[in-house]
Amino acid sequence: MVRTEREMTGIYGPVLFITNPSMGGFLNRYILGLIPVILVVFSLVVLESLRAVVNSFLPSLGKSLGGIIPDLPVVIGIFVFLISPVGIFLFFIYLGDVLHRIEVWTGAALTLMLSGIAAFILGPGMNMPVLTTEYLFTLLHWIAYLVQPFCLIAAAIVLIGIELFRRSIRYTITRDAVIITGGIWTQVENIIPIHQGEKIIVVQGWAGRFFHTGTVIPGGQVFGHRDSDMGDYSLTGERAPGDHGVHTLSWQQGSRDPLVSLYGVRDPENVRMFLEKAQELQEGKNPE
Repeated sequence: MVRTEREMTGIYGPVLFITNPSMGGFLNRYILGLIPVILVVFSLVVLESLRAVVNSFLPSLGKSLGGIIPDLPVVIGIFVFLISPVGIFLFFIYLGDVLHRIEVWTGAALTLMLSGIAAFILGPGMNMPVLTTEYLFTLLHWIAYLVQPFCLIAAAIVLIGIELFRRSIRYTITRDAVIITGGIWTQVENIIPIHQGEKIIVVQGWAGRFFHTGTVIPGGQVFGHRDSDMGDYSLTGERAPGDHGVHTLSWQQGSRDPLVSLYGVRDPENVRMFLEKAQELQEGKNPE
């Protein structure tokens, strides 16, 4: 839900500044959106390396194990394809989920899912009995081939999603609060009261300095989609007294979430100035 400026003025006081993340501030997310393409290149290198190793040892293995496992080359081929590309993509799906980077696991999952569906339709079909080594080998072989075109489709979908998400985000600084709205499927509204702000942190890396972008974190509690607290105590992992039901969040974690901080904004020092102005207005509104 995006509130009108008049509505926010009536609830949270005069609107001081409105902004949103810039494209330069989302550069690292755009790069992560290309993960499927990078994984395909890496998978091809690993696949060729594994094939070279297998080809060098296969003759000797065939002499020793050929009588025990008649279709040994097919079995080895299945294990090779399970490592690359399937295993590599599954690992990055897991890694993206652990790191809470949706751009990483979404791109890898889309590539593997689309390739698997297409391989099932275009691959062995009804020509081979299911649950045989030949069927599985052919299916995995098709997947290893199809990840190459589908990685481009997956990357394009992820990049479009990132851009739509960036455009949906809106940061509004008022006298009483910072209002953060955004979301593609579900519109989220988070409120950071100005009077609870403990400090203002500006995070700006080398890319941020080049593009004049950065992330501004007004420390304190965030109320909305998921109540969080980015107070001083969260830096040491301690919980504040009486914060039952509130998710503790360090400023390092908050700096990566566009819905709890002013992420990737242009001229972050200018944004910080408006936050400090809001704090001054709060002090004048509530004198000691």
